[in-house]
Amino acid sequence: MPTIATMSGAQFDALPYEEGRRWELLEGELIEVPSPTPEHQDIVYAILNALKLYLQEHRSQGAAYADVEFALADHVRLRPDVCVLLAEKARQLDRRRIPIPGAPDLAIEVISPSESLGKIQSYLRHGAAEVWQVYPESRVLEIYKGENGRST
Repeated sequence: MPTIATMSGAQFDALPYEEGRRWELLEGELIEVPSPTPEHQDIVYAILNALKLYLQEHRSQGAAYADVEFALADHVRLRPDVCVLLAEKARQLDRRRIPIPGAPDLAIEVISPSESLGKIQSYLRHGAAEVWQVYPESRVLEIYKGENGRST
């Protein structure tokens, strides 16, 4: 049986930059993330724009970003399609550095056929309050809260 080599966050962070390559680290396993399609990016932009407008209109202490890397744990580096940081996390954020330590308050993934479902549990286990999965083809939104909660 083949053995899967694991990688630490420090090893992941030291990988050389390659134009066009996108990687995530999930429980020590290096995962290549395909480039997004224009449809995917349109959905991400619409969600990001709506969240930024909401935060601005409600004068909320928060920030929303697309495609920013988080160091959820030593062996986990994930890049949600859209993320929200609230209150203290938003105030303490160093906007010039990545990965961002810890988990976002809200992680949103626009689901493609190659998407890893293990990311939901990892976000929640490491501190995200909610994870949203957006399914473009079926137009379904699944919301996960806590390690076992789910609503559609």
